[in-house]
Parts: sequence; C-alpha cells; structure tokens
Amino acid sequence: MFFTKYPHRANFSFAEGYDEATGALTAGSNTFQANVTSHEGDIYHVRIAHPKLWGENLNLETLEVPAECKRARLKTGKGFSLSLTGQDGKALITGQFGVSGNTSMFAFKLGGDARFFGMGEKNFGRVELSGLRSKFWNTDVWSDFHYAQWGEYPTDPSYFSLPYLVAKIGDEYVGFLLHNPYPAYMETPGTDDSRVFVEWQRTSTELQLGNEGGEPNLWIIYGPTLPELTRKLQKLVGTTPLPPAWALGYHQSRWGYGGHDDLLHLDAEFEKYKIPCDSLWLDLDYMNGFRIFDTSKEMFPHGAAETASLLAKNGRRIVPILDPGVKFESGYSVYEDGHAKGVFCMNVEGKEFIGMVWPGETVFPDFSQSKSRDWWAGYVKKFAQEGFGATWLDMNDPSTGPVDPQGMLFNKGKAEHAAYHNQYALGMQMASRAGFLKARPKERPFLLSRSGFIGTSKHAAIWSGDNLSNYFYLKISIPTAIGMSISGIPFSGPDIGGFGGDVTDPLMLDWVKAGFLFPFFRNHSVKDSRPQEPYAFPKPVMSVLRRYIRLRYKLFPYLYNLFAQQETDGDPMLRPLFYEFGDAGLEKIDDQFMVGAAFLQAPFVEENAKTRAVTLPGAEPWFETSTGNWLEAGSHTVKQDRLASPVYIRSGAIVPMQAGTPTDNKKDLAEVHFHVFVPPSGTCESEIVYHSDDGISFDYKTGARSTLKAKMVALDGNVAIVTDAVAEGFGPIDVTWIFHGTVKDVRVNGAQTKLSSAKLTLTGKELKAQLAAL
Repeated sequence: MFFTKYPHRANFSFAEGYDEATGALTAGSNTFQANVTSHEGDIYHVRIAHPKLWGENLNLETLEVPAECKRARLKTGKGFSLSLTGQDGKALITGQFGVSGNTSMFAFKLGGDARFFGMGEKNFGRVELSGLRSKFWNTDVWSDFHYAQWGEYPTDPSYFSLPYLVAKIGDEYVGFLLHNPYPAYMETPGTDDSRVFVEWQRTSTELQLGNEGGEPNLWIIYGPTLPELTRKLQKLVGTTPLPPAWALGYHQSRWGYGGHDDLLHLDAEFEKYKIPCDSLWLDLDYMNGFRIFDTSKEMFPHGAAETASLLAKNGRRIVPILDPGVKFESGYSVYEDGHAKGVFCMNVEGKEFIGMVWPGETVFPDFSQSKSRDWWAGYVKKFAQEGFGATWLDMNDPSTGPVDPQGMLFNKGKAEHAAYHNQYALGMQMASRAGFLKARPKERPFLLSRSGFIGTSKHAAIWSGDNLSNYFYLKISIPTAIGMSISGIPFSGPDIGGFGGDVTDPLMLDWVKAGFLFPFFRNHSVKDSRPQEPYAFPKPVMSVLRRYIRLRYKLFPYLYNLFAQQETDGDPMLRPLFYEFGDAGLEKIDDQFMVGAAFLQAPFVEENAKTRAVTLPGAEPWFETSTGNWLEAGSHTVKQDRLASPVYIRSGAIVPMQAGTPTDNKKDLAEVHFHVFVPPSGTCESEIVYHSDDGISFDYKTGARSTLKAKMVALDGNVAIVTDAVAEGFGPIDVTWIFHGTVKDVRVNGAQTKLSSAKLTLTGKELKAQLAAL
C-alpha cells in the first residue's frame, strides 16, 4: 500500500452511456448497474454494482437509512452526469463517475469559493482541508512511519479511517460519504503551497474521491447548514449511545501500572489530594506474558474482582487494555480454543496468518465472521465478569508489527485483506460491546478504541492514538478532534500530556487547560517517562491541574446533557466556531473551538507564548470566565496566566453545573445549579432542555428519566423564567438559579425571588454572582 500515491483521472474511463429507466451504465468496456435513490432529509445514495468486478457490499455495519422519497435536488443526466442543486435552483456540484480496473472515482466540479472540512481523523493541523490528497487506510502510525516524521510532523493516513468530506459552497454545505470498506482516497481543489515544491504536485481543480476496490457506494447529503448536515450524517451512521456518567469523568492511565498494588496506591493518592477521578487504566503489564484474557496472578493475587470491589468504594473502575492479537502458542487455552473453532484469519497457504506484535508470533480473530465475533464476545463476557469495568481496544488497525498485513485474509481465507482492513477495529468493537452487554445487560458499556470505521460511533469512543509530549501534538489535537466531530465521531480525545517522552510543567498545564472539556479526558503516558499523575507535579502545578479537573466535574451536568442531545439530535459536543456562527474567516481558526453552544475555548498551544490572539464571534458580548468581565465580540489579545485559561461563555447561556467545587467523582444530576449569563445590556433570551437519570442503566429509555424545560427572558435586567417539568420519571429536578451579569429582578413561574450574593471560581479569580431564592 502506497500511502502517498493516488489514482489519477487520466487513467480512468468515465461513464459514457446511461439508461435511467434500467440503470444500465457503460464506462470503458464494462456495463454496470447504477442505482440512485433519494431519502428523506435531502440524502442521496449512488450505488454502482458489478458482481464480477466488485462482488457484494462487504460493510460490517449498516446505515440508519431514512425512508425513500421522490428525488429532489440530485439529478442524473446523459452519461450518468450527477448534479445537485442549491437553494437558488442552480447546480452546487456537477460530477461524473469513472473506473480504472476495480478502482472507482467520482469527480465533481464545485464553485470556486468551495472550502473543505471533515475527513475524520487527520493530522494536518488545520480544520480547512483545501488543496490536499489523502488516503483512508488504518495505520499503526508509530510502526508504519519513521520517528523522524511522526515526532513533529503530520502523518497520513492515521489510525482511524472515516472517508467523509464536508464541502462548503457559498453559504451551503454538502457532505460526501464513501460507505465502502476498501481503501479510499480524496483529492480536494485549492492551493496549499506548503505541500507543493513542483507545479505538477498541485491538486486537481475538481473534487475527486473514490475507492481502490469494492462496490462504489456514495452518499451525498445536502445541509444546507453545517449543523443540519452534521445531524443528518450522525443519524445516518448512528449517533453515540448515551455513555455511562463515569465515562465522562477524568481517567488516569500509564503503561507501567501493573495490578492490585498500583491501583490501590493510585486510589489512595487521588483521595489524598482530593482530585476527582473515575477510572484507573491498565496497559499491557496486567497480562500473563501478553496473553489476552489471561490476567496475571502475580498482579492480581486474589483476582481482579477483589481489587474492583475496593476501588468501587470511591466510585472508581478498572479499565484494562485488550489487543486483538492472540499468542500463537500450543497449550495457551485461548489460542487452542480459537484454533479448534476456526476463528482466526488465514494466509494464502491456507494456514493461520501470523503477525509479530507484543506476544511474539500472533494470530488474529477474523472479525468478518459472525462466529468469530461471537467467540470474542464470549471471552469479553468472562473478562468483564472478572471485575473489569470497561476496556480499551488497542492495536486494532490491525497492527501486525513488521509483517505485511496484506497476507491476512478474511472469511475463511476467501476475502482479500483490503476488504476488511479498515473495518477490522469496527468488528472488534461490535464483538466487545456485545460481550459487555452479555456480562452486564442492564449497564451501559464503555469502550475506547484506537482504530475504527463508519459505524464506530455506535460502539466505542476513539482516542487519537499514540502521541508525544510536545506542543506539536497539543496543537493538532484541536483540528483533529474537530474533524472527527463533524465526521460522525463525536466521542474522542487525545492522550492528555502526551504518551511518549517527558512532559514539562508548562506543557502539562497548557494541555489540561486545552483538553479539560474535550469529550474524552484521559491522562496517559509511556513506561519510564516522567510520571504524569496530577499529584506528581510540583504543588503549584498540581493545584492548577486539580482546579481544571475539578472544573470538569463541576460542569458535568452540562457535558452529560450534550451527550444526551447528541444521542437524540446528532449535534457533536466539540464544534468549530463556524458551527455556531457565520462570521467570515472562522474556518481559518484552528486553535479555538466550541464546547456545545455555550462555551468557547481559546487555549494556549504555542510553546513559550506570552500572549495569543482570540476571536470572539457573533454580535453579542462574551463572559470571560477568568475575570467575570464581559468582552465585546471581535479580536482580542490575551496574556498567558498560569492559573487562568481563555474560556468564554456565550451571552444569554444557561449552563447547568454541580454545586460548589467537586473534590471527588460523585455526580448528582437531580440537584443542579443553572447559571445564567446576562450581558451588560441586561437583555437576552434563551432556553434549555435538561435531563436527569441514574447515569448508568438503560432505564432512561423506558421512562426513568426526568426532563425539565426552562425559558428565560431578560429585559433591562428584569428576568422572567418559565419552567416545565416535562417528565419526572427519575424524580423531581431541584434547580437553583445563579445569575452572572446585569440582573435587577428575577421571577420564576411568576413568583418573585430574593437575590443574594454568591461566589464561585471557574478558570481564574473568584467571581461574584447572584443567587435567586423563592
């Protein structure tokens, strides 16, 4: 597989004949069957079939396809031309379909002002993706690229493949999703001189995308806005099921933690320093000689269940690693069982495919087969019953070490490697989730995975793989996470502090300040590096790290409800600025982001930076969480501050928070403080839909959930609030109202309240507020 070579248009035969009545399409010497369908919500599917050339569609996961409807915007014409019209009735895109052997291409002409976003997990270091060529082939970055590249430069492709592209054409948005597991490629028009050293390296003036094998299946989604487009995509690929509440907390991990003794020591230290933490993670060392599903008796002398029971007293869970590779060893029960049942991938000689990873010679479950997924789920069930609260799925790119993975065949050796490579991790996720549900059917499972594909959103969160303790990786974590968010993977995040190398005090501070509101928040580091536990830093540093971890827990009700909104509506938690605002130039900002609709973060991501520029979009002022001041929309310069961080709250926002300053991981959704941010004008209006449930079971789906709707209108500082208890299946929601800004009088459901002073700390100094009591 050439990572940096791409199909060229001149080598393709493009469709010449097309019979719309029969779907017969001719290109070169072949005749294909074209099927174009229209679905509710301006979603269109273009499928090109040729049984001998491509065979059947081999996607493991199905899409959540809306009902068919009469075709509206997408038109087909002579030679199978494709045209999608915009709101003015004119064509936004026009395209053709072509083939070169078993490689397919869709080539589209777009408006000259088109901009591009998405592409899933890409490490280009920017949100806008014009002028790029990229492949989609899951890699083990640290193994497949040299350190000289991945140390401080972008690598492509990365661990996770999600062949989805967003095009902004004028003020309208169109999405392109290639639902084909074979290697995909994209080439976006535009100029990127940083990647061009000779003229012929410039990308095409057309948008080109397709697959190197497999049946062409292109979904074209019309927005027209980015939020509408993202919601449609998310519902098509599957929203993220509401995770257990503990999965949204702080996670502590390190390669080197072994078992019982290490975990109890960590538990005691987090309690001693009053740092909230929900889970403690184990890398490879807990296993018996890297044998999966074989927990070391040395590390857990009395079994993991005893350790789990002790940690549960402080609400903490054990999350161990699981790799797919099974040690190729006679006498090892997991291997012997899998061998007897024929669940492993084969090679061209009809034997089990052997790779070289942590256990040495290794075989790999063939997740393309349902019987292999069932076999894996059975072992995961037993694994969960040992006392493990969740698991993280690593090396599932799949990593085969120095062995070429192309020799790994699927479906009893009948399917070539490329058919399932990109969805290998997806199969592992499907099987692992099934295993946890078998072990604990009433409890929401949580999985973290390194690799994945379309459909992963239904099964697992994603971390962005191995990174380094440097500012390059801190900086790219923002556009990488934004790309994932608008590509259908909202639950993601990097290793906070960096996995490899020794983190410095300033870098750790900047990284925690940047990532404390990311959807996934885990501190992970490599063996023999500087310890990265918050309490391992000098006291002045530790106190700041603890402040932001505690602040995440204070904001837990806000984060949890963003996940609830994502499950039902499809909006991601972490968003680019232009998701919420239409200001010109926002797509060029790669180091700021929104968390939901209320929070804007502009963290320091440059080494030794004393100041940074901040853009506050829109027309209304923003609340500065470090000072309590209101700043006008526009450009500002912010000074670096060891304690504070540039975090802003939108005018009129209602933000649910926990009371006080959390010092442990306890969470109570039923007793909540609604913080209202009223601008200096004293005039604004907003509303909130807030959910409360038990945070762990599926009971919220069958009525055990309480929902409160509230609408707030402020006029010259006079505030009127109307609440509606829509549902009380989890009991009443007890709300305390706290106001920031210009407030003279507050009435709740017509009743006069008494205002009293309140104090709290967010990202900087202690702030003054007003509490409204009936």
